Parts: sequence; structure tokens; C-alpha cells
Amino acid sequence: MVDLFKETSSRLGLTKADIHQGTLTTKGTARPTYLSAKKQFPSALKAKLVSIATVEELQDIVGGFAGTGAPARLPEPWPHVRREVDPKGLNESEERAVYAALRAILAGKQEEVSSYTDLVKRRYFPMKAVVYAAEDIVVTKDNPLVIEPQGHDPVIVAANSITLEPEGQIICHAPVIITANQFIKK
Repeated sequence: MVDLFKETSSRLGLTKADIHQGTLTTKGTARPTYLSAKKQFPSALKAKLVSIATVEELQDIVGGFAGTGAPARLPEPWPHVRREVDPKGLNESEERAVYAALRAILAGKQEEVSSYTDLVKRRYFPMKAVVYAAEDIVVTKDNPLVIEPQGHDPVIVAANSITLEPEGQIICHAPVIITANQFIKK
């Protein structure tokens, strides 16, 4: 059996010093527990910023989840006449379509969204991602785990196990990639 936590940690270049040793639990605080890059929300774990150069590298980090994670409805093909558009000039619906294409590519549906390939690369890469890593995470009923990034870049949470106790919540304010050997929902 593959140790997803060790494999992901290695791919991201995490050292023992980058990984919270032991269990992070949200219990015992009067407020949510944050994994945050914002100063107004002190983070329970130390963040590490990593650079992801290509969509293939992101696929490698996300792992083989072909068929899952793809949007329910794939975007219409990107218009050929707009092939060279500057990604900074996309309107809101175009942004959503390009993001849906990225998700489809990560889910192994590259062929179905091939008209977006170059635009996805220009729009998203190279990208910066914030990584939080802990051996184990336990999320309790009265203290949610809130993932609060700086900006819109993705956040990666890596752990050996994540336990979601009854009525526990993980609240994500950005695209989040969670890798864990075990995700336990009690």
C-alpha cells in the first residue's frame, strides 16, 4: 500500500521540520482553528510556500483520481478566435470555464477540454501553493478547521490521518487539495 502522506511530502519537498509532529486538534479553543496565511487569523500550523511549474506537476501532486473531481458539466470548447487571449482579461464566466477545464484536466479528462490546454497553462502556471502538513488532524464539533489563504492560490493540506468528529467542519475559503492516508468521519 502506498503511503500517500510520505509520497506527497516528498514530492513537495517537505522536511521533518515542515511537518507538525503529533496531532493537531481543534478542541480547546474558544474559536475556530485556522490554517491561514492572513495575519488576522493566526495559523495553527506553519505554512510552506511551494512553486508548481506545470499542470503535469500539479497532477503528480494531486495523484491519480481520474474521473473524480471533474466538474459535473464540462465547459463548451474554447473559441479558436480567442486562443491567444491574455488570461488577465478574462471575464467572470470565462474564468469559471478555464477553472472548470483545469479541474477536468486534473481528473484525467484532458482530451475533452483540449481547446483550453494552452490557456490553462498561461492562466495558472507557474503557481504558488501554500502547504500545511501534520502527522494527524482531529476536527471537533465546536471548533471548525478553517482554511484561509492569502489570495486565490491553492492550499495543500497533507496529513497521515484527518478525523472529522460528529458535526465537525472543515471550512475552505480557497481551492484546497487534501491528501491523507486516512480520512475518518465519525
